[in-house]
Amino acid sequence: MDSKIVQQNNIFQDDILIEKHGNGKFEGFRFYANKTKNDQEKDAQNSIENENLILAFSKRAMRFSACANKDFTLSSDGIVRWIGQPVGQLAAGQDFLKPKLIVLADAQLTGEARDSVVKRLERFVIFHFETTLQPLFDLRNADSLTESMSTLVSKLIHSLGILPRREVAEIVKGLDQESRSVLRRLGVRFGAFHIYIAGMLKPAPVQAITLLWNLQNEGHDQTGSEEIFSALSAGRTSLAVDPSYNRQFYQLAGYRILGQRAVRIDILERLANLIRPTLHWKQGSEPKPEGTYDGKSFFVTPAMMSILGANGADMEEILKALGYQSHAISSAALKKHLLAHASTHSRTAQDIPAAECVGDQWQTMPTTTQEETSAISPYLETQSHTIDNLPAAEPVGDFAKQKRIAEEEKIVLLWRYNYQFHHNTQKKRDKSGHKWQNKPKKIFKKGEGTSEKSPRSAISQRKDSYKFNKHHTKHGNNKSLQREKLPNPDSPFAKLAALRDQLTNNKDIISSKDH
Repeated sequence: MDSKIVQQNNIFQDDILIEKHGNGKFEGFRFYANKTKNDQEKDAQNSIENENLILAFSKRAMRFSACANKDFTLSSDGIVRWIGQPVGQLAAGQDFLKPKLIVLADAQLTGEARDSVVKRLERFVIFHFETTLQPLFDLRNADSLTESMSTLVSKLIHSLGILPRREVAEIVKGLDQESRSVLRRLGVRFGAFHIYIAGMLKPAPVQAITLLWNLQNEGHDQTGSEEIFSALSAGRTSLAVDPSYNRQFYQLAGYRILGQRAVRIDILERLANLIRPTLHWKQGSEPKPEGTYDGKSFFVTPAMMSILGANGADMEEILKALGYQSHAISSAALKKHLLAHASTHSRTAQDIPAAECVGDQWQTMPTTTQEETSAISPYLETQSHTIDNLPAAEPVGDFAKQKRIAEEEKIVLLWRYNYQFHHNTQKKRDKSGHKWQNKPKKIFKKGEGTSEKSPRSAISQRKDSYKFNKHHTKHGNNKSLQREKLPNPDSPFAKLAALRDQLTNNKDIISSKDH
């Protein structure tokens, strides 16, 4: 390797430490001799006293042992560098979290000098991984764990800090609140979809875990590792799945593949926090969470799409992959339903009389005099008259008609969680009568479970069935009428109905008098 030799005290030039000799240069603990122009100079260079070179290595090892951790760097290819010069290479070890170390040095580095270099390198490597992966090491070294806690911890460490909740559902169910509190203090998060270590989702731990995985899986496809890590470092909450990338790197970076999109698992838990109130909302309770339909299902809101960085089609794939099932309704029906519930709540609120002041508080409240009221009233009447006189804009042409039809035909998906998503059981029809998607269909084949009968017997069987169903329906209707409850006379709806009947009777009386 060609280089410029500077024969003076040790100096830094282009991040390379040049030693005080004129026949070559050091890079780490390897010496590269200069190329010579002729054989005579080459023979002279080969005759350099080996003792001087060993002495130079020894002095270099002393400086190396006394250097700080900030002088070291560990690259994604597993090479340890000291002030920019390679001095070590990591290799896979028996323990995933403790890789082996190979010193990159010439044979002239021997004895105590070599031992001091190895020890300093090992200290840096241990420090680097224990600092970067501290949440994982804290969990691994935790004491006083119960049997169920130890089982969950071992699974978490084996999966590098991320576990699908359904895989350890029974273990989590067996943990009491005290055990969960201990694990939470150690950084474990119990999410709706995952059990994970929150500190392991940052770029630095992800980079360290990816490096250790590459060491253990040398020779495997490593396509996409740098691109996925760059997306994580840029703060991407989700990204499109590239089929050419190794899917393992998405998981190592803390992403979960859902359809054609990979979403960070902590963002999925934020999505679950937005969905949960919509599925636990009760009629009449306020405030009503955004996206709530009837307390049993929800619709996607802009906030949900915003945190995931996804559009409507992406959200549909993501929710299906998470185990939700959908039912389509028109946007007009959704709007009508929401307005109906809003008007019901407003009517109920109006029926409640305003609270009256008690004690001395009424004396301190500001009052409006009759003069002030008379002065304000004409202004309000003028403003309302001006607003009422403004004509409403009317749609003109075919464009308005097409727009109105498009608004009526717009589809909105209502979502609810399919609790049998991970079981091979048949789902029942919802009580509301809606047919939810992904419902298994019954397939009948000729000759299976049926027997061929004559047309006459089939006709008689249909007649008997009709008579039985008619009789059954009649009795069933009578029972349902008996079970029907009378409306509550104190409810607002009963009062409105009574008022309506009274107005109708008054109209009939007036019309009869006129005749």
